[in-house]
Amino acid sequence: MVFKKISISIKIFEKTNSVVTWISGRPIILAKYDNNYYAMDAVCAHMGCAILDKVNGKNAICPAHGAQYDITNGRKVVDAMIKPEAPCEYDKSEIPLKTYTIRENEGFLEIDL
Repeated sequence: MVFKKISISIKIFEKTNSVVTWISGRPIILAKYDNNYYAMDAVCAHMGCAILDKVNGKNAICPAHGAQYDITNGRKVVDAMIKPEAPCEYDKSEIPLKTYTIRENEGFLEIDL
């Protein structure tokens, strides 16, 4: 594996459990859960209109329609809710979201793209 060093210090995770960074032109969410680090594509697969920027437990939450994705494997765990009584006609998403191998190296995170 070839890891790409990114300039995210692990100290940032002392104040938050997730951060979004742009790598090779795409947003990636980095998260800490259960003392492990995870990296996943950060564009919601529901409509592609929102960047996943918050993590609750191990679920990244779409700020637009509430879809949730497990950061450990990219699988959708909660469907998007536009109208609670109707399924979403746009939900033709590519899931699971792509996840990446991530490791800690001398206080920084490295990700295998």
